[in-house]
Amino acid sequence: MNDERRERLAEKRERKRELEAEHDPERIEQAREDRQRAETYLENVEGKLAELDEEEARLRDRIGGVKSELDSLETLRERRAALGDRLGALDSLYGEAEQLQGMYAQLRSELRQRNVEQLERMLNETFELVYQNDAYAKLELTGEYELTVYQKDGSPLAPEQLSGGERALFNLSLRCAIYRLLAEGIEGGAPMPPLILDEPTVFLDSGHVSKLVDLVESMRRLGVEQIVVVSHDDELVGAADDLVRVRKDPTTNCSTVERGEALLAAGATE
Repeated sequence: MNDERRERLAEKRERKRELEAEHDPERIEQAREDRQRAETYLENVEGKLAELDEEEARLRDRIGGVKSELDSLETLRERRAALGDRLGALDSLYGEAEQLQGMYAQLRSELRQRNVEQLERMLNETFELVYQNDAYAKLELTGEYELTVYQKDGSPLAPEQLSGGERALFNLSLRCAIYRLLAEGIEGGAPMPPLILDEPTVFLDSGHVSKLVDLVESMRRLGVEQIVVVSHDDELVGAADDLVRVRKDPTTNCSTVERGEALLAAGATE
């Protein structure tokens, strides 16, 4: 046992010499410094870890906000796609509306030209009915309803160049022609509005007054059920179906109204 102890002691001493040979004071000092730096780093790293945790929390919040924005962007993309589809439909509808508008404008122009032609024909017919003289060849209307009167020699006249009586007859003819045009358009679907003539005999001689009676009768045959004529002319009074006479007292400045068949009879005997 002593021999074994001596051998083990010799081994230990040999190991000690080896360790002493391997011992490096500089490395130990370096290790101590590294340990000190590590301890200092560990002290500082806790604060850094806290900062990093806060930064991580901020980044997570930002990530959540970005995800929300991405969801909103996806919703906007879907909405843009839907709006694109709607825009395409509206473009198609707009094109159809343009075509319809063009067709309507063309149809309106055609109908207006047709109405102008019919009104011009009826105006000439009515003017020939009430105008006794043979000085004018025809009346012509443009698409803007501007009137030109042509004399027998073909020279044109503006309506302002006509005499007072001729202008009165022209106005009556134009109003009655418009009524005739309305009568053709209504075709019995609705009653014709009343025709009111206020002192139509102004500037007219007796011959044209009788023609005016013929004009009123022709308008009645066209379907104008109510024709009101305000006049002092006895010939028109005698042709009335119903008479309303208004008298004004110059003293009291009051008006009285008489109506009935007796007035018609009295007007016929006066």
